[in-house]
Amino acid sequence: MIDAGIHRIDAATYHADKLRDVPTLSSTLARLVIDRSPLHAWTAHPRLNPDWEPSDSKTFDIGRAAHRAVLGDGADWVVIPDDLLAANGAASTKAAKEFVSSARDAGLTPLKSAEAEQIERMAEAARKALDANRITLDPSRSEMTALAMVDGVWCRAMVDNAPEDPSLPLYDFKTTTNASPDACLRAVMTYGYDMQAAHYMDTWKAATGQERAFRFIFQEKDAPYGVCVIELGGLTMEMARRKMRHAREVWRDCLTSGEWPGYPAGVHHVELPEWMAERWLERETAMMDQSRPSAAAIEAAMQWQAP
Repeated sequence: MIDAGIHRIDAATYHADKLRDVPTLSSTLARLVIDRSPLHAWTAHPRLNPDWEPSDSKTFDIGRAAHRAVLGDGADWVVIPDDLLAANGAASTKAAKEFVSSARDAGLTPLKSAEAEQIERMAEAARKALDANRITLDPSRSEMTALAMVDGVWCRAMVDNAPEDPSLPLYDFKTTTNASPDACLRAVMTYGYDMQAAHYMDTWKAATGQERAFRFIFQEKDAPYGVCVIELGGLTMEMARRKMRHAREVWRDCLTSGEWPGYPAGVHHVELPEWMAERWLERETAMMDQSRPSAAAIEAAMQWQAP
């Protein structure tokens, strides 16, 4: 059993939640509680769900490898030999599949040679962008786990990078297809990253007593591998903390009762948001205006029909 505080914990132990004598709450589980249902959080937890199985998706390979390259910590990657690939470049041959399976069993992320080159280019672009922002990510401070009790609930948070200086922010690195500020904001709200920020800040403070800011480092996976550093505003964080307090309350109640409800029963009547209806009405009006004949055309038609 691991005491409250800041620890270096391997990813397998962290994600298996082998930390305390009770299941702990992560930001991912909290987002499931709020955005889906407690039952979804139960299903995703390796200790609560007896049928839980880990999943290794190719979709996340670039992100995992980029984390390693930029943060200097985390799972390593290995290149799939080109001669094991199919004629079309896919890792679909028996030999390639065996190589990929062995790599994953060893905790490695299998990449094609072109993907490995992509990671190197991403890392170089990230270093330049972080230098321009005067951000230094010390590899020895990457993947730091905060473990603490918040509102009577044991919480865990693996922070991508936590500078030793307590006056500096905590950092989380994310890969994306569009790292413009507007796109980053959409990603924050779509995937609940606001709750992640609140959870990490609250858990870190409970574990250390430090009041730390929190920033996201978004990087594009395609050239020019743009980087954008995001810090959420006060109102956004206040709402995120409200959601996290509710998630902790629900989590605590479910652990105590052993009941993990799914979606509410009954027929749910839904309505378009007002802004979406207004947008269509504006578009409909514009289309009607475009299809309406001009005054000159109407006058010409009347003259042609006159006796």
